[in-house]
Amino acid sequence: MSQEVVWEVLENETQKENIKKCPGRFIGVVGEAGLESLVFQVLDGLLAIANDASKSQLSIELAPDRFNFFLASEKGLALNKEKGLLSSTYTFLPILRALSEQMGFSVEKDGRRMIHIYQQGRLVKKAFIPSDSDQQKIEIAFSPDPTIFNTQRISYFVLFKRCQQLAMLNSGLDMALIDGKEQKNHFKYTNGLTEYIYQNDHRITREGRPLTFHVKDNELEMEAVISKNSSASISASFVNGHLPIEGGTHLDGFIQGTMEAMNQFLEETNRIKFLTKESFAERFDFILSIHIQRPRYQGVVKTKIRNPELYKVTQNIAFNEISRFLKRHPNWYSNER
Repeated sequence: MSQEVVWEVLENETQKENIKKCPGRFIGVVGEAGLESLVFQVLDGLLAIANDASKSQLSIELAPDRFNFFLASEKGLALNKEKGLLSSTYTFLPILRALSEQMGFSVEKDGRRMIHIYQQGRLVKKAFIPSDSDQQKIEIAFSPDPTIFNTQRISYFVLFKRCQQLAMLNSGLDMALIDGKEQKNHFKYTNGLTEYIYQNDHRITREGRPLTFHVKDNELEMEAVISKNSSASISASFVNGHLPIEGGTHLDGFIQGTMEAMNQFLEETNRIKFLTKESFAERFDFILSIHIQRPRYQGVVKTKIRNPELYKVTQNIAFNEISRFLKRHPNWYSNER
Protein backbone atom coordinates (compact mmCIF):
# COMPACT_ATOMS: atom_id res chain seq x y z
CA MET A 1 0.00 0.00 0.00
CA SER A 2 2.84 2.42 0.85
CA GLN A 3 4.08 2.22 -2.76
CA GLU A 4 0.87 3.72 -4.12
CA VAL A 5 1.21 7.13 -5.74
CA VAL A 6 -0.90 8.83 -3.07
CA TRP A 7 1.75 7.93 -0.46
CA GLU A 8 4.62 8.98 -2.74
CA VAL A 9 3.09 12.42 -3.12
CA LEU A 10 2.41 12.78 0.60
CA GLU A 11 6.02 11.87 1.45
CA ASN A 12 7.64 14.17 -1.14
CA GLU A 13 10.19 16.15 0.90
CA THR A 14 11.09 18.61 -1.87
CA GLN A 15 7.46 19.56 -2.37
CA LYS A 16 6.95 19.95 1.36
CA GLU A 17 9.90 22.33 1.69
CA ASN A 18 8.78 24.42 -1.29
CA ILE A 19 5.36 24.82 0.30
CA LYS A 20 6.82 25.82 3.66
CA LYS A 21 8.99 28.50 2.02
CA CYS A 22 6.07 30.19 0.28
CA PRO A 23 2.67 28.97 1.53
CA GLY A 24 0.82 31.82 -0.15
CA ARG A 25 1.63 30.35 -3.56
CA PHE A 26 -0.36 27.24 -2.66
CA ILE A 27 -3.27 28.63 -0.62
CA GLY A 28 -3.58 32.16 -2.02
CA VAL A 29 -3.01 34.02 1.25
CA VAL A 30 -2.02 33.20 4.82
CA GLY A 31 -4.25 33.86 7.84
CA GLU A 32 -7.85 32.71 8.21
CA ALA A 33 -8.64 33.12 4.50
CA GLY A 34 -5.71 30.84 3.70
CA LEU A 35 -7.03 28.23 6.13
CA GLU A 36 -10.42 28.36 4.42
CA SER A 37 -8.68 27.83 1.07
CA LEU A 38 -6.75 24.86 2.44
CA VAL A 39 -9.81 23.17 3.95
CA PHE A 40 -11.67 23.63 0.66
CA GLN A 41 -8.72 22.07 -1.19
CA VAL A 42 -8.92 19.04 1.10
CA LEU A 43 -12.65 18.59 0.45
CA ASP A 44 -12.13 18.95 -3.31
CA GLY A 45 -9.14 16.61 -3.25
CA LEU A 46 -10.94 13.89 -1.32
CA LEU A 47 -13.86 13.95 -3.74
CA ALA A 48 -11.40 13.67 -6.65
CA ILE A 49 -10.00 10.49 -5.07
CA ALA A 50 -13.45 8.87 -4.89
CA ASN A 51 -14.09 6.80 -8.01
CA ASP A 52 -17.76 7.81 -7.90
CA ALA A 53 -18.74 10.76 -5.71
CA SER A 54 -22.43 9.90 -6.05
CA LYS A 55 -21.76 6.63 -4.20
CA SER A 56 -19.58 8.18 -1.48
CA GLN A 57 -19.81 9.52 2.05
CA LEU A 58 -17.74 12.57 3.01
CA SER A 59 -17.74 14.26 6.40
CA ILE A 60 -15.83 17.02 8.15
CA GLU A 61 -15.84 17.30 11.93
CA LEU A 62 -14.64 20.40 13.77
CA ALA A 63 -12.72 20.19 17.04
CA PRO A 64 -11.30 23.15 19.01
CA ASP A 65 -7.85 22.86 17.41
CA ARG A 66 -8.24 20.50 14.46
CA PHE A 67 -10.31 19.27 11.52
CA ASN A 68 -11.25 15.62 11.00
CA PHE A 69 -12.11 14.44 7.48
CA PHE A 70 -13.61 11.07 6.55
CA LEU A 71 -14.22 9.61 3.07
CA ALA A 72 -15.72 6.23 2.17
CA SER A 73 -16.79 5.11 -1.28
CA GLU A 74 -18.79 2.11 -2.45
CA LYS A 75 -16.95 2.25 -5.79
CA GLY A 76 -13.48 2.44 -4.26
CA LEU A 77 -10.76 5.08 -4.14
CA ALA A 78 -8.25 6.17 -6.79
CA LEU A 79 -5.05 5.85 -4.77
CA ASN A 80 -2.66 5.08 -7.60
CA LYS A 81 -3.37 7.54 -10.41
CA GLU A 82 -0.66 8.02 -12.99
CA LYS A 83 1.89 10.65 -12.07
CA GLY A 84 0.79 12.99 -14.83
CA LEU A 85 -2.40 13.59 -12.85
CA LEU A 86 -0.72 14.44 -9.55
CA SER A 87 -1.25 18.18 -9.69
CA SER A 88 -5.01 17.81 -9.85
CA THR A 89 -5.55 14.88 -7.51
CA TYR A 90 -3.12 14.48 -4.62
CA THR A 91 -1.28 17.78 -4.26
CA PHE A 92 -3.48 18.86 -1.35
CA LEU A 93 -1.75 16.22 0.80
CA PRO A 94 1.80 17.68 0.87
CA ILE A 95 0.25 21.14 1.31
CA LEU A 96 -1.67 19.85 4.31
CA ARG A 97 1.43 18.16 5.70
CA ALA A 98 3.65 21.22 5.26
CA LEU A 99 1.20 23.65 6.86
CA SER A 100 0.10 21.53 9.81
CA GLU A 101 1.14 21.53 13.43
CA GLN A 102 0.07 17.90 13.51
CA MET A 103 -1.45 15.66 10.85
CA GLY A 104 -2.67 12.08 10.72
CA PHE A 105 -3.42 10.36 7.41
CA SER A 106 -4.83 6.85 7.08
CA VAL A 107 -5.99 4.63 4.23
CA GLU A 108 -8.15 1.57 4.83
CA LYS A 109 -8.37 -1.12 2.14
CA ASP A 110 -7.74 -4.82 1.51
CA GLY A 111 -8.25 -5.77 5.15
CA ARG A 112 -5.82 -3.36 6.74
CA ARG A 113 -5.44 0.27 7.69
CA MET A 114 -2.18 2.15 7.19
CA ILE A 115 -1.58 5.28 9.30
CA HIS A 116 1.07 8.02 9.11
CA ILE A 117 1.37 10.70 11.80
CA TYR A 118 3.33 13.92 11.25
CA GLN A 119 4.52 16.64 13.64
CA GLN A 120 5.49 19.96 12.02
CA GLY A 121 5.69 18.07 8.71
CA ARG A 122 8.02 15.34 10.03
CA LEU A 123 6.92 11.72 10.02
CA VAL A 124 6.92 10.51 13.64
CA LYS A 125 4.91 7.29 13.48
CA LYS A 126 3.71 4.58 11.09
CA ALA A 127 1.20 1.91 11.98
CA PHE A 128 -0.69 -0.99 10.38
CA ILE A 129 -4.01 -2.08 11.88
CA PRO A 130 -6.17 -5.01 10.68
CA SER A 131 -9.58 -4.04 9.29
CA ASP A 132 -12.73 -6.05 8.60
CA SER A 133 -14.45 -3.34 6.53
CA ASP A 134 -15.39 -3.99 2.90
CA GLN A 135 -15.27 -0.29 2.02
CA GLN A 136 -12.18 1.68 1.12
CA LYS A 137 -11.75 4.68 3.42
CA ILE A 138 -9.53 7.70 4.03
CA GLU A 139 -9.31 9.59 7.31
CA ILE A 140 -7.39 12.81 7.94
CA ALA A 141 -6.87 14.63 11.23
CA PHE A 142 -5.31 18.06 10.76
CA SER A 143 -4.23 20.71 13.26
CA PRO A 144 -3.35 23.93 11.39
CA ASP A 145 -0.06 25.62 12.21
CA PRO A 146 -1.13 28.76 14.16
CA THR A 147 2.09 30.57 13.18
CA ILE A 148 0.91 30.48 9.56
CA PHE A 149 -2.85 30.91 9.92
CA ASN A 150 -3.10 32.84 13.22
CA THR A 151 -6.08 30.61 14.04
CA GLN A 152 -7.11 26.97 14.10
CA ARG A 153 -10.80 27.57 13.38
CA ILE A 154 -12.90 28.86 10.52
CA SER A 155 -16.53 29.91 10.32
CA TYR A 156 -19.13 27.14 10.55
CA PHE A 157 -21.30 29.13 8.17
CA VAL A 158 -18.53 29.24 5.54
CA LEU A 159 -18.14 25.47 5.78
CA PHE A 160 -21.91 24.97 5.70
CA LYS A 161 -22.16 26.83 2.41
CA ARG A 162 -19.28 24.91 0.84
CA CYS A 163 -20.52 21.49 2.00
CA GLN A 164 -24.01 22.25 0.71
CA GLN A 165 -22.53 23.42 -2.59
CA LEU A 166 -20.44 20.26 -3.00
CA ALA A 167 -23.47 18.07 -2.29
CA MET A 168 -25.47 19.96 -4.91
CA LEU A 169 -22.65 19.64 -7.45
CA ASN A 170 -22.42 15.89 -6.83
CA SER A 171 -25.96 14.53 -6.79
CA GLY A 172 -26.12 11.46 -4.56
CA LEU A 173 -23.11 12.41 -2.43
CA ASP A 174 -23.82 11.88 1.27
CA MET A 175 -22.14 14.73 3.14
CA ALA A 176 -22.04 15.75 6.80
CA LEU A 177 -20.69 18.75 8.72
CA ILE A 178 -20.31 18.32 12.48
CA ASP A 179 -19.21 20.75 15.19
CA GLY A 180 -19.02 18.65 18.35
CA LYS A 181 -22.38 18.46 20.08
CA GLU A 182 -23.33 21.99 19.06
CA GLN A 183 -24.25 21.67 15.38
CA LYS A 184 -24.66 19.00 12.76
CA ASN A 185 -25.90 19.28 9.18
CA HIS A 186 -26.47 16.58 6.61
CA PHE A 187 -26.55 17.22 2.85
CA LYS A 188 -27.78 14.96 0.06
CA TYR A 189 -29.53 15.97 -3.17
CA THR A 190 -31.12 14.04 -6.02
CA ASN A 191 -31.25 16.96 -8.48
CA GLY A 192 -28.38 18.99 -7.13
CA LEU A 193 -27.79 21.59 -9.84
CA THR A 194 -31.46 22.49 -10.15
CA GLU A 195 -31.65 22.87 -6.37
CA TYR A 196 -28.54 25.07 -6.52
CA ILE A 197 -30.37 27.40 -8.90
CA TYR A 198 -33.53 27.38 -6.80
CA GLN A 199 -31.64 28.19 -3.60
CA ASN A 200 -29.76 31.13 -5.09
CA ASP A 201 -31.96 32.78 -7.73
CA HIS A 202 -34.66 35.48 -7.55
CA ARG A 203 -37.66 33.23 -7.09
CA ILE A 204 -40.33 35.81 -7.89
CA THR A 205 -38.95 36.52 -11.37
CA ARG A 206 -38.15 32.86 -12.21
CA GLU A 207 -40.04 31.73 -15.31
CA GLY A 208 -41.07 28.10 -15.32
CA ARG A 209 -39.00 24.96 -15.16
CA PRO A 210 -35.33 25.10 -16.15
CA LEU A 211 -33.62 23.53 -19.14
CA THR A 212 -31.32 20.72 -17.98
CA PHE A 213 -28.94 18.26 -19.59
CA HIS A 214 -26.36 15.73 -18.45
CA VAL A 215 -23.79 14.10 -20.77
CA LYS A 216 -21.16 11.57 -19.75
CA ASP A 217 -18.49 9.68 -21.67
CA ASN A 218 -15.02 8.30 -20.96
CA GLU A 219 -13.30 11.69 -21.16
CA LEU A 220 -15.77 14.17 -19.69
CA GLU A 221 -18.95 14.53 -17.68
CA MET A 222 -20.93 17.71 -18.26
CA GLU A 223 -24.11 18.85 -16.56
CA ALA A 224 -25.90 22.17 -16.90
CA VAL A 225 -29.06 23.94 -15.76
CA ILE A 226 -30.37 27.06 -17.53
CA SER A 227 -33.27 28.94 -15.97
CA LYS A 228 -35.21 31.85 -17.45
CA ASN A 229 -35.24 34.78 -15.05
CA SER A 230 -35.75 38.47 -15.79
CA SER A 231 -33.54 39.26 -12.78
CA ALA A 232 -30.80 36.78 -13.64
CA SER A 233 -27.82 36.79 -11.28
CA ILE A 234 -26.28 33.29 -11.37
CA SER A 235 -23.46 32.36 -13.74
CA ALA A 236 -21.43 29.65 -12.03
CA SER A 237 -19.14 27.19 -13.82
CA PHE A 238 -17.44 24.42 -11.84
CA VAL A 239 -14.62 22.04 -12.76
CA ASN A 240 -14.39 18.92 -10.60
CA GLY A 241 -16.33 20.76 -7.90
CA HIS A 242 -13.99 23.77 -7.94
CA LEU A 243 -15.15 27.22 -9.06
CA PRO A 244 -12.45 28.99 -11.12
CA ILE A 245 -13.38 32.59 -10.35
CA GLU A 246 -12.09 33.82 -13.73
CA GLY A 247 -13.90 31.14 -15.74
CA GLY A 248 -11.93 29.63 -18.59
CA THR A 249 -12.25 27.60 -21.78
CA HIS A 250 -15.02 25.37 -20.41
CA LEU A 251 -17.25 28.38 -19.72
CA ASP A 252 -16.42 30.19 -22.97
CA GLY A 253 -17.30 27.12 -25.03
CA PHE A 254 -20.52 26.52 -23.11
CA ILE A 255 -21.76 30.09 -23.56
CA GLN A 256 -20.88 30.09 -27.25
CA GLY A 257 -22.65 26.78 -27.90
CA THR A 258 -25.69 27.87 -25.89
CA MET A 259 -26.02 31.15 -27.77
CA GLU A 260 -25.61 29.44 -31.14
CA ALA A 261 -28.36 26.92 -30.33
CA MET A 262 -30.76 29.55 -29.01
CA ASN A 263 -30.13 31.98 -31.86
CA GLN A 264 -30.63 29.21 -34.41
CA PHE A 265 -33.96 28.42 -32.74
CA LEU A 266 -34.93 32.11 -32.79
CA GLU A 267 -34.10 32.35 -36.48
CA GLU A 268 -36.03 29.19 -37.35
CA THR A 269 -39.09 30.44 -35.47
CA ASN A 270 -38.94 33.92 -37.02
CA ARG A 271 -38.12 35.81 -33.83
CA ILE A 272 -36.81 39.33 -34.12
CA LYS A 273 -34.56 39.54 -31.05
CA PHE A 274 -31.33 37.58 -30.93
CA LEU A 275 -29.05 36.85 -28.02
CA THR A 276 -25.70 38.45 -27.32
CA LYS A 277 -23.42 37.56 -24.42
CA GLU A 278 -24.79 40.56 -22.55
CA SER A 279 -28.46 39.77 -23.12
CA PHE A 280 -27.88 36.09 -22.33
CA ALA A 281 -26.45 37.04 -18.92
CA GLU A 282 -29.42 39.34 -18.29
CA ARG A 283 -32.08 36.78 -19.21
CA PHE A 284 -30.81 33.44 -17.91
CA ASP A 285 -29.44 32.03 -14.69
CA PHE A 286 -27.16 29.08 -15.33
CA ILE A 287 -24.87 26.65 -13.60
CA LEU A 288 -22.35 24.48 -15.42
CA SER A 289 -20.48 21.57 -13.88
CA ILE A 290 -17.89 19.45 -15.67
CA HIS A 291 -15.65 16.63 -14.47
CA ILE A 292 -12.45 15.89 -16.39
CA GLN A 293 -9.34 13.78 -15.82
CA ARG A 294 -6.66 16.41 -16.47
CA PRO A 295 -7.71 19.94 -15.51
CA ARG A 296 -5.08 22.58 -16.22
CA TYR A 297 -5.41 25.71 -14.13
CA GLN A 298 -3.90 29.15 -14.25
CA GLY A 299 -2.04 29.57 -10.96
CA VAL A 300 -1.76 27.20 -8.01
CA VAL A 301 -4.97 28.54 -6.47
CA LYS A 302 -6.84 27.62 -9.68
CA THR A 303 -8.38 30.92 -10.74
CA LYS A 304 -8.96 29.92 -14.36
CA ILE A 305 -9.20 26.71 -16.38
CA ARG A 306 -7.05 26.72 -19.51
CA ASN A 307 -7.44 23.31 -21.21
CA PRO A 308 -7.67 24.40 -24.88
CA GLU A 309 -9.62 21.30 -25.94
CA LEU A 310 -12.47 22.10 -23.55
CA TYR A 311 -13.74 25.03 -25.61
CA LYS A 312 -14.77 22.92 -28.59
CA VAL A 313 -16.05 20.04 -26.48
CA THR A 314 -18.32 22.15 -24.27
CA GLN A 315 -19.44 24.24 -27.25
CA ASN A 316 -20.54 21.16 -29.20
CA ILE A 317 -22.28 19.51 -26.26
CA ALA A 318 -24.15 22.69 -25.32
CA PHE A 319 -25.23 23.31 -28.92
CA ASN A 320 -26.43 19.74 -29.51
CA GLU A 321 -28.23 19.30 -26.19
CA ILE A 322 -29.95 22.70 -26.20
CA SER A 323 -30.96 22.39 -29.86
CA ARG A 324 -32.50 18.99 -29.10
CA PHE A 325 -34.33 20.38 -26.06
CA LEU A 326 -35.77 23.37 -27.93
CA LYS A 327 -37.05 21.16 -30.76
CA ARG A 328 -38.88 19.01 -28.22
CA HIS A 329 -40.09 21.96 -26.13
CA PRO A 330 -40.52 24.92 -28.51
CA ASN A 331 -42.72 26.81 -26.06
CA TRP A 332 -40.01 26.86 -23.39
CA TYR A 333 -38.28 29.86 -24.92
CA SER A 334 -40.03 33.20 -25.22
CA ASN A 335 -38.65 36.60 -26.18
CA GLU A 336 -41.43 38.26 -24.29
CA ARG A 337 -40.10 39.66 -21.02
